[in-house]
Parts: sequence; C-alpha cells; structure tokens
Amino acid sequence: MGGFAILSTILPSKPSEKENPHRMGEVVTTTMAGKIVDLLFNAAKREIDYIRNYTKNVDKLKSETQKLKGMRGRIQQRIDAAKENGEALLDGVQEWIDKADIGISKAEEFLKEETNDKKTCFNLQPCVDLGTLSHYSKMAINKTSCLLDKQEDGKTHESCVSIPTPTPRFVDLYQKKNLDDIGTHKLALREIIQAIKDDNIQIVGIYGLGGVGKTTLAKEVAAEVKNLFAEIVFITVSQTVDIKEIKMNVDVAAKRIINGEKVLIIFDDIWERLVLFDVGIPCGNDHMNCKILLTSRSRNVCEVTNVDRNICVNTLMKEEAWVLFKRIVGEKLTNNDSLEKIAREVTEESGGLPLVIQVVGNTLKNKPIHIWEAALDRLQKHAPLEIAPEIRKAFTHLKLSYDLLDSKEVKSCFLLCSMFREDGYIDMLRLA
Repeated sequence: MGGFAILSTILPSKPSEKENPHRMGEVVTTTMAGKIVDLLFNAAKREIDYIRNYTKNVDKLKSETQKLKGMRGRIQQRIDAAKENGEALLDGVQEWIDKADIGISKAEEFLKEETNDKKTCFNLQPCVDLGTLSHYSKMAINKTSCLLDKQEDGKTHESCVSIPTPTPRFVDLYQKKNLDDIGTHKLALREIIQAIKDDNIQIVGIYGLGGVGKTTLAKEVAAEVKNLFAEIVFITVSQTVDIKEIKMNVDVAAKRIINGEKVLIIFDDIWERLVLFDVGIPCGNDHMNCKILLTSRSRNVCEVTNVDRNICVNTLMKEEAWVLFKRIVGEKLTNNDSLEKIAREVTEESGGLPLVIQVVGNTLKNKPIHIWEAALDRLQKHAPLEIAPEIRKAFTHLKLSYDLLDSKEVKSCFLLCSMFREDGYIDMLRLA
C-alpha cells in the first residue's frame, strides 16, 4: 500500500470516463516539472555550498593532513624503538604506515595543485573560476574523509606496535657438525635419536670418556629432532649441582609438559644421581610427553638416574681421527709429506678423543714445522705420576696448548679462568 501511496503523488489515477484527458495531461506535466525543479535546486544548492565552503574544506584537509603526519611520526618512533629492541611488529602496523604515506602524499600533492591553480586564477584572470572552486572543494571533502579513516585505523597502533621476540633457543643457533666419514659418531647419533623417538622410552643416557664428544652428540640430537618438540632445554650441570638454577631453567618447560606439549630436556655433564622430581620436572607414566637426555662420563651415574636406555660413545677409530684432524688443520697438510707424517703421529697421540684433536689441531695449524716436531715430542712423553691415570693423556694435551699460548698475559688469563666454575659466565672486567 505504501508503494501505491508514493506513486499516487507522482502520477494521477486512471481518468474516469467523465474526467477531461487534457486536464490529466496538465497535472502530470506539472508534477514532473516540480520534481525536476526540486532536483535542480538541490544540486544547485550543493554546488553553492561547495563554493561557499571552499576555504573551510581546504583548510580542514590541511589540518587533517598534519594530524595524520603527526600520528604517522609517533607510530614510526614506536616502530624504530621496537626494532632496536629486537621486537616483532604486529600484523598490520607496517601496512598502515604504507597506506598513511600514500594518503599523506596524495593530500599534499592535491594541496600543492590547489595552491598553484588559485594563484593562477587570481593573478591572470579578472574573476574567480567558480567551477574550479567547486572542484577543489569536493575533492578536499573526499580526501579529508580518507585521512580521517586512516587516523581511526591508526589509533590502535599508537599504544602498541610490537610484541617481544622470543629469545633464540640454543638449538636455533647451533651449527650442525660434519660427521661424514666419522662412523663412530654417526652410529651413536642414530641410536640416540631412535631412543628419543621411541614412545616407550622416557630417559636416555649417553656415557663415555671426557672429550669423546657426548656434548656435541647431544646438541646434534637436539638439532635433528627439534621439529618434534614444542621446546628443547639444554642445561649444563657439571660437578656442582645447583638445584635452584635448574628449577629456574626448566620452569617454563615444566608448565608446557603439564599442558601436554612434547618437551625435550637435556642435562649435560652430570656427575652424580639427578632426581628429576627434585628439580621440578614432571615425568613418569603420566607425562610420557617429556623426554630426558643425560650425558655423563660414568655409566653408573646414568644407571642410578634410572635411564631407560644407556648408550656408550666410543673413541674415534684411527682413520676417523685423521679425517677430523685434517678438517681442523686444513690445506696445510696437502702436498707436504714431512708435515703429514708428523701430523699423523700427533693424531695418534690424541687417543681418538675429538676434543683433544680439536685443541691440538687448532693450536698447531698455523705453526711452523719445528713447533710441530717439538709438540709431538711433548705428547709422547708421559705426564707426571701425581696426575690421576684417567686424565694423564688429557693433561699432556692441555699442557701443550697452554705452553703454546702466545704471551704471558694470555697464559695468566687462562689460569685466572680456571678459578671460575665450569661453563660459568666470566665478566671481562673481573679478569682485568
């Protein structure tokens, strides 16, 4: 009914037989003419308003341009500070900056054009071009609306533009070793990974001589399986067990275990039984999503810690040790038969221990051949009898690397470092 009522105001009803057709035509013409006049009047009024408010509209655009530039500057300052702190930008922040730059650029370009046209109009023409004023007034309104929208979108970014970036895990920074042609380590690595992946095994132990490569293998394992776990924690325990520090390091991991996430915790270099409950680690049948990897010099320490699988890391075979030594020393051994002969004997004195091979190789690789000869002579001599039998060979190699340090100052620094706890942080100022 409403539709018919509206139409009835525009068109007359069907004329009856008694109505004059000419009269009806006049009514229709008059009605349509009135509507057209109204439309033209409203259009004219809008145009007049554009012209009348020209200055106001342009000034409004100038004001909002400056406001958006100010907001853009404040948000950019927050972005710069966030980047300096290594934080990650929230989604949409940089996109807003880019859109704001485009909006500001277009507005300034428009205002520059408007200013130039206005100068031309006043300087060269006897009157103002009303069409030009109307055009710029309309455009100013449209561009102001766009700038206001961008300001509204930017309000959320004025208070926050970033979130803290998580500290990189050790496994994210670790550079995997080249184990090609070092079968002893590749075999051990494969056995450890298989045990870690076994759903029926929770605690895996790695044991072997000091310097045999247990820590390296533990890190290699972490690098290989990092995509299987929500979190991997690496803790060096050493001879002095700091329960409080361990609890602090595993606090977040323990919460993730409780929440059902898969977590791998590696305890490196343990010297005595470690009670996992005492250090705040949820484990046992109710928390098989938690995996523990231990490294120790002692098989017995692993066993009393109730490992489910114990894996021995053996010393390198003769040729494996030579492969590793050549990688460390580099091209110096190429086409030098005399040096190669000495180098092979030096390698044999390493006892197949990768750590010793690395220390000796790095110590000698830039030395002349007579230093190599002297070093071999020292390595072949027995350590003092007062040195414990199990560390005599390691002592000999450590003494060699110490003796070949470049200066008394470096040697003093080395000795000072020995006064600090293993794997502890040493402030350089304390050594000064």
